[in-house]
Amino acid sequence: MGLQPDDLKPLGISLSDAYANVRAWYSSQIQALAERGDAYSRRSMELIQHLPPSGFISELEIRAVLGEVLYGHLEWAYHQSDGYFKMAAYAHAALNAAGLPISLTPQEKGQLMQSKLWPFLQISRT
Repeated sequence: MGLQPDDLKPLGISLSDAYANVRAWYSSQIQALAERGDAYSRRSMELIQHLPPSGFISELEIRAVLGEVLYGHLEWAYHQSDGYFKMAAYAHAALNAAGLPISLTPQEKGQLMQSKLWPFLQISRT
């Protein structure tokens, strides 16, 4: 399902800036998810509703949320755009700019178990 070669990416974007854009866009989509009413949409809504503002989230938690955009509860909007970039473009570009992999290690997942986001992350179920 990857990005298309001609999809624009925000070059050099930081993890926190990508997260802020992703959080804002997904937060604006809550009503559409509520109308769908299926289990996947409910899990996605729960995660979105628990996303803290940028200043109150760790880098590891941001990586987990960006991972959700690529392969988890937020993947439904992989190709959706905020008018500037696709959600997946934000995630890929920020992780690439930071030199970080898409997936989290088992140790990182273990650290995330202490996060308030843990119950809402797809990775907590795999």
